[in-house]
Amino acid sequence: MSNKKYELIDIAKDGASFILDASKYTKYDLVDIAKAIQEGCTLQLFSCNSKTKYELIDIVKAAPRKVILQYDDTVKSKN
Repeated sequence: MSNKKYELIDIAKDGASFILDASKYTKYDLVDIAKAIQEGCTLQLFSCNSKTKYELIDIVKAAPRKVILQYDDTVKSKN
């Protein structure tokens, strides 16, 4: 777990919204950051094609209605 992740979590707990590059974080980092997002705030992720459908589902489940996904054509499927 990176120091940057912990910094983002602390800032999110104080009410910040974020726009992050999903390819630069692990699924677990993004889940932890999403859980810290406060009511009325959002976590917008771009480059979501770097994650599988199942990783994205786990991230969204961590903060329903607070996560916005942006990706090109399709989500990579790793079966």
